[in-house]
Amino acid sequence: MDSRHSTHPKLSILLLRPIAVLLLSAPVIVLLLFIETSPSLVAEQQFTDEELSRIETLLLDSTPQFPSIASRHELQLNSEELNLLLRYAANIMNLSSDWATAAALSQGNLNAQLSVRLGSGPLPMYLNVEASFNKDDNRLTLNALRIGKMAVPNRFLQFTLQRLGGNLATENITYLDISELINNVESVELEQNEIRVAMHWNPDLISRIGNQAQQLFISKQDQKRIIDYYAIITNIAAAVPIDIRAVSINAFISPLFAAAAEKTLAGSDPIAENRTAFQTLAIYLNQESIAQLIGEEAAAEIELAPFIEARLFRRQDLAQHLISIAAITASAGADLAQMLSTTKEAYDARYRSGFSFSDLTANSVGVTMAQLATRNPETAKIMQGRLAGLQNESDYMPQVGNNQDGLSETDFNAMYTDRNSPQYLERLAQIQTLIDSRPLFSGFLQ
Repeated sequence: MDSRHSTHPKLSILLLRPIAVLLLSAPVIVLLLFIETSPSLVAEQQFTDEELSRIETLLLDSTPQFPSIASRHELQLNSEELNLLLRYAANIMNLSSDWATAAALSQGNLNAQLSVRLGSGPLPMYLNVEASFNKDDNRLTLNALRIGKMAVPNRFLQFTLQRLGGNLATENITYLDISELINNVESVELEQNEIRVAMHWNPDLISRIGNQAQQLFISKQDQKRIIDYYAIITNIAAAVPIDIRAVSINAFISPLFAAAAEKTLAGSDPIAENRTAFQTLAIYLNQESIAQLIGEEAAAEIELAPFIEARLFRRQDLAQHLISIAAITASAGADLAQMLSTTKEAYDARYRSGFSFSDLTANSVGVTMAQLATRNPETAKIMQGRLAGLQNESDYMPQVGNNQDGLSETDFNAMYTDRNSPQYLERLAQIQTLIDSRPLFSGFLQ
């Protein structure tokens, strides 16, 4: 009896060891099921000229005629167009080297795939995700999810989605806005190789979601920089005599970048300083709330800057074009900025005041200025010094008096056929040559 009882502790230990090993290794086993050594999708890196032209057209066709007015809006895309926009979205967020996405459309179903490279070590590791959405009462409902080699049980998936939605709904403003956006969808039609969406376009809601997305890419350090630059703008505007309605844009650019140079000498990152200076000035010149960059709570604690109109060649719109595109270039890259620039002019040609080569020139100056100011620390420091010492607007902006502006879409197509024609591309090259010859940009290798 005693001998039999004496073996029980040893037997228990022998049983507990494999159980403990199994429990401790369970997360690793699950992780190994999720992680794979090869991607399910391979990202396509470069866009052809035809693809870029198609993206511009899709962006133009997808924009309401009056985006600042609430309206009913319809969107229609085939599989090729949807995948092209997904690739472009990954590209402008600098994810294209590590991320690949694809979507396939069929009757009543959308299948989406995502492949993400994890880390940059010698052993390749990828997170491959596949999700299936079905149409359910004019909504897309996630009904199947596979991560790596593991298919997530549907009951667990639906339970997790419900709990996640319930928690976010009570705590997260962004989630509430996205839920409202989803609720604004009137209908979704999934056909073979085509998706059609009809929705209520709410410009205030779209603006809020855009602002929240923008803040995700602004660090706490950058928010502090923005607050500092906004204070400088406040002081500049407050010092303008009350009887002066407008000033040269140089009145803001020079002191801002003089301050950026001082911060750089004190050890700050010159690229970050230049980027946030452009962002802050763009918000001010467009009379938008600084809360877009730093959030409502932080914005409530700072003094509102009095507004003074800034002009470039005596035109407020040129100053706004230049600095707005400079801010986009510094934040998201030149490719997105140039795409938005040409799409905006095409939109104006179709719906508003017409295609303007003067506006396009100001945009190109903004792209060039911000590219050099954020290319690397060396060019960033050089541009700080040059921008701080600006004397004349012609130091960076070519004369635009001879430009043909106000071209309707019909007139533009009659002159240039489209935005890929040799004649149009030659005109853009001529504009860029004029910009590169300006004193502010001299001496840089393009």
